Amino acid sequence: MISRVFCQRRTVLAFACQYRSLHNMRVAGLISGGKDSCFNLLKCVAEDHNVVALANLHPPIDNNGELDSYMYQTAGHEMIGCVAQALGLPLHRRALQGTSLNIAEGYKGPHAGDEVEDLFELIKGVKEEHKIEAVAVGAVLSDYQRVRVEDVCSRLGLNCLSYLWSRDQAQLLEEILACQIDAVLVKVASIGLDPKLHLNQSLSTMKDHLSKLNKDYGVHVCGEGGEYETLTLDCPLYNSKIVIDECETVIHADSDIAPVGYLKVKKYHLEPKPAEFTSLSWADRVKQLPMATSETFTAEFLSRATHSPPLKYVRPETTNLVSEWPEKYKTFVVETENEVFCSLQAEKTGDLVSDTKGLMDRLQEVLAAHSCGFPNLSYVLLYISDMSQFVNINAVYTTYFGINPPPRICVEAALPSTSLFHAQVLCHKDPTLKKTRHVQSISHWAPSCIGPYSQASHVGSNVFVSGQIPFVPGAMKAVPTGFPGQCQLALEHALTVGEVMGVTSEHITSAHCYVYNEEDVAHALSSSYVRSTIPSKAETLCVVVPRLPRDVSAEWHVNFNLEGVVPHTIATGDDDLKKVCTEVGSKMHQSNLYFVFYSAGSIDVNQLIAGIKEVNSNHLFVPIPVIKVVSEVEHLTKKYQVACVQVPGYGYGL
Repeated sequence: MISRVFCQRRTVLAFACQYRSLHNMRVAGLISGGKDSCFNLLKCVAEDHNVVALANLHPPIDNNGELDSYMYQTAGHEMIGCVAQALGLPLHRRALQGTSLNIAEGYKGPHAGDEVEDLFELIKGVKEEHKIEAVAVGAVLSDYQRVRVEDVCSRLGLNCLSYLWSRDQAQLLEEILACQIDAVLVKVASIGLDPKLHLNQSLSTMKDHLSKLNKDYGVHVCGEGGEYETLTLDCPLYNSKIVIDECETVIHADSDIAPVGYLKVKKYHLEPKPAEFTSLSWADRVKQLPMATSETFTAEFLSRATHSPPLKYVRPETTNLVSEWPEKYKTFVVETENEVFCSLQAEKTGDLVSDTKGLMDRLQEVLAAHSCGFPNLSYVLLYISDMSQFVNINAVYTTYFGINPPPRICVEAALPSTSLFHAQVLCHKDPTLKKTRHVQSISHWAPSCIGPYSQASHVGSNVFVSGQIPFVPGAMKAVPTGFPGQCQLALEHALTVGEVMGVTSEHITSAHCYVYNEEDVAHALSSSYVRSTIPSKAETLCVVVPRLPRDVSAEWHVNFNLEGVVPHTIATGDDDLKKVCTEVGSKMHQSNLYFVFYSAGSIDVNQLIAGIKEVNSNHLFVPIPVIKVVSEVEHLTKKYQVACVQVPGYGYGL
């Protein structure tokens, strides 16, 4: 077994690769010859990447026909060499030897004999020869395909570029055709598609028919349900057009309802394009094409958002608001019938790796004592004493998780000088109830995970979304605008992620906006976009902290509940400690629920804990010291703030 120390060293290197520039990467394109893989190459060029090689898996030599595969298109595989020639790029091919052995929702290799391992070996060779930094894949809807390519890329320390991911298919088809992709159908397997009539028909000719089939039968217009596959005869990156001279139709499965057939090309030739066209760089060929890019995403967003000049991060002046936690609060656990909430801190000893490992091991032990483990985690909240250690902490943290790590929120906080970071986790005792969304590919959908976490988890009626920062998804860098725009985009990302989990803004139960500039608090809570998006009944707070990931100016932590149940929040600017303790304690007595505190200003949080304990002895968590915390119902001019926030989860209404 590989030791965890070795895994940690390897993971540090992987994260170092992840945090390098995502601009102008050397890319290998996974191509099937179809419209999606070719169009995704156009997207890569438009995003200023350098496509240097092509990779393709083909059926075994002794297989003369079309091969059924969960992962790869093999229809038209005999034309891949011609496609590479038209593109003018080196082609690396490998015969498929494995089969679809592991067909589970997730995949974490290696799995001997699985067809995914053929891809691993292929890409490994391409990386060694061409020094690539990323792999381009034309996945649109298939989680099965995307997850497996991401696993291969992760193991090889590569980025995965899936710019078509989660696109609306009707819009995508329009864009493909508008960008001069000329493709023909080479396989059909759907109601309404006849091999004898529709094979070798152009996608532009078939567009209206596909739209009608979508309306009548729910057929995917881009073929994402396996309804059809294509061969790209021409695109703006080609130096020559592909011309099919002779072909035959092969019926794979005859049926009166949905016959399956594919096109076998027997003869073809390349038709060179004019020199004035081929002399143009790829960048010049695609820059005028009407396609969605990071640039168009940014322009469209700035046209509808409040725009102001971007500001450079300046660290606010702050001191540790708590000298040291009381010993009994360094590890704090609350257990209910269905859940376990754990709050604990990592002590500083001088060795960051050992300190992080120590906390993760201790967390594992604490959860095990309550019949839980890391697979039970609904979400994790990390408060780090120094955000510059973000990458190094991640490198250790990730070794404790498998395919789908839990959603996570991570900010810097003014922790005691002895504390490295503070973790709060929520577990559900039945891990089978959890569904996770973990997209590592760079796309135009939403920001990919910049650390070992998933975008969201769905546990029962609750949806927990990771902290969202204002990145332009395709570029993975902050949108170039000031706080108002960054605040809006981060919240939009939370809604985008929530949408794929089946929730909308109406289901928001809590929304916490983290900022580092106190002057941004008023806008965070009162902007027209925030007020029109977050329901008035939802728990809404703005928390001022010293620093956020990637030095952005806003991060939103949003939770949803399908039943719309909202926890109670107490927020006060009154520094009369006895009054605060009495109010908080009585509320806790009424609800018998567990809470977490944000505290700021000159209030002694240890005294606050003791005071509330006198009023009520129910469960209480260690408060998190921050620079400032403000509720939307408070007067923003008050000097001291304490916010008591009910932990979201199944505790609602108990």
